[in-house]
Amino acid sequence: MDAAKPAAPVWPFSTATAAVATLLIVPSLNGAPSWLHGLSLLATGRPLAPPHAIVLGLALAFVARGAQLRRRAAWFGLILLVGMGLLAVAAGDDALWRLPLLAAALAALWLRRSAFDVRPHPDRVKSAVRTGAGLVLGTVVLSVLIGGVSPGSVGRDVATGLGSTGAPIDGASWLPGLLGLVGGVGLLVMVVTLLAADPPPAPGGEDERRRVAGLVAHPGSDTLAPFALRRDKSYVFSPDGGAAIGYRVLFGIAAAGGDPVGDPASHEAAVRAFLDLCRRTGWRPAVLGASAEMLPAWEGLHSIGFGDEVVLRPEEFSLSGRSMRNVRQAVKRTHNTGVTTEIVRESDLSPELRERLLGIASSSLGGAAERGFSMNLDELLTGFHPGTVVAVAYDGDGAPIAFQRYAVAGGALSLDAMRRSPEGPNGVNERLIVEVAEYAAEHGHRLVSLNFAAFRELLEAEDRNVAERVGYRTLHLLDPLIAVESLYLFNKKFRPGYQPRSVVFRSWSDILLLAAALLTLEFGRTRPGRAHAAAPAGAREDALPEAAHPAGHLERP
Repeated sequence: MDAAKPAAPVWPFSTATAAVATLLIVPSLNGAPSWLHGLSLLATGRPLAPPHAIVLGLALAFVARGAQLRRRAAWFGLILLVGMGLLAVAAGDDALWRLPLLAAALAALWLRRSAFDVRPHPDRVKSAVRTGAGLVLGTVVLSVLIGGVSPGSVGRDVATGLGSTGAPIDGASWLPGLLGLVGGVGLLVMVVTLLAADPPPAPGGEDERRRVAGLVAHPGSDTLAPFALRRDKSYVFSPDGGAAIGYRVLFGIAAAGGDPVGDPASHEAAVRAFLDLCRRTGWRPAVLGASAEMLPAWEGLHSIGFGDEVVLRPEEFSLSGRSMRNVRQAVKRTHNTGVTTEIVRESDLSPELRERLLGIASSSLGGAAERGFSMNLDELLTGFHPGTVVAVAYDGDGAPIAFQRYAVAGGALSLDAMRRSPEGPNGVNERLIVEVAEYAAEHGHRLVSLNFAAFRELLEAEDRNVAERVGYRTLHLLDPLIAVESLYLFNKKFRPGYQPRSVVFRSWSDILLLAAALLTLEFGRTRPGRAHAAAPAGAREDALPEAAHPAGHLERP
C-alpha cells in the first residue's frame, strides 16, 4: 500500500462483526432483556446453546478487533463466515431473505481486500495449524479411549457438545460437553494466534550494526544516537540508507529508542519506514525519548513529555561563580585527597585495568546486572563498544576508585555508565564530569549529555496543585528505590541545560501495555558483561568509522 495514499476505511466491517458478537454473547447471559433474544435470532438464524454462543461471540469479538487492525487473517475469517452463510441459504437451512445481505457483505469484503494488508507471520500460521491438528488428534483419542465413540462422530460432538442436549454417550454422558469445551478453547486459541502481531525480530547483525555505527558518527546525529548500538536492538533504515531507527519489540509494542540516527535530511523517511514496518507486522509503534524537534515527524501519533535530558555545553561550562560553589568544593576535596584522573578510549584499556573497573562496577551496583534502553549501552567494558570514552579516577596510591563511560555521537559525548567504589571519596563523580567537560571542549565536542531528569518540571515547581503535590510526594517517598529526585538534585549542581524528551505512542488504548513494555525495557535486567569478552566481527576499533573515535587521551593530576 502506498504510504502517501489514505487507507480505505475498515470500520464498517469491524463494527458489524462486533455487533454480531454482542448479539451472540449478551442474550446468552442470565438476566439479559428478552428483546435481545429476538435480535440474536436475526443475527444467527437459530437458537444457540449459551456456552456455544459465548465461545462463538468471543471468537467474533477477536475477529472484529483484528478487522479494525487490518489483519488479513480477520478478512479470511469474515469471508469464511459469509461463505458458510451463503451455503446454508443455498441448502435451505437458512432464511432466503439473508441471501442479498450476505452477497452484499461478500462483495464489500472482496472490494476492500487490499485494505487488510497485515498478513499473519508464518510462525503464527504454523502455531495455529499445530493447535488445530492437536485439537483434532486430542479429541479423537479422548473420544475413542474414554467415551467409546467412533472417530467419525467426533466432529459432530465437537460442533454440538457445548450445548448438546441429545442422548448421552454410553459410559460417558459428559463427553460431548468436554469435547465442546476443548473445541471452543481450541477455536479461540487459533483465532488469537492468527490475529496476533508478528513475533519480535532477531537483533540486528554485525553488518547492520556497522552501518548504524557509521550513521551514529554523522554530525547531525542526536545525543541519544550511540545507544542505538545496543546489541539487543533491531533496525529499520530509510530508503536511501541515510538514517536508521533502533528498536525492540515487547508485548506487541515496537519501541524506538530516541530519534533516528544519521543524516537529519533522512530522519523523516526513517520514521515513515518504521511506521510502515509496524503497520505490516501489526506492532504498535512507540518512541521512548523523542526530541521536541522530531515530534512533527510522528504526526498522527500521541506524545507525552516525561522529562528532560541534562546537557552541558563545554565551551560555556565553568566552575567560577557562586552558583558553582558546591561543585568547586567537591572537586577541590578530591584534589586534597590525592585523586588523579585519566581519560582514554575503551579500546586502550589494559586487561588489568579493565578487570579492576569491572570490579568497581559490580560493587557499585551491589552485584546487580546492568539495565537500561534509551540512554544506556550494554556490554560494559567488554570490548563490544571500543569507540567509547572512559574517564577513570585513581586514589593516592594509584588504585582505580571510579569511572564513567561516555558514548560518542557526532559532535557530542553521552554518559552511559557512572560507577564509584563504595570506598571512594565524595566528589569523585563531580570531578570526572568536570574533567570530561574540559576534555570535550579541547576535542571539539559541542555537548556533553549527562543523566535524565524525569519529571523535572514537577520537581522544580514551587506552586503545585493537589495532583502535583501528590505526585511530588510519591516521587519523594519512592526516591530510595528509583532515585529520580536525588539524581535531579545531583544534575542541578552543574547548572546544565535541558532538552525535553517525550514518549510517542499510537493510541490511548495502548497506554497500559505501553507502560508495561517501556518500564520492562528501561528497568529490566540485562546480562552483565564479562571482562575480555571476544568482540564480534565488525566491532573492532578499526572496523568502526574513524569519526566514532575521539583522538588521544588526557592524564590529569
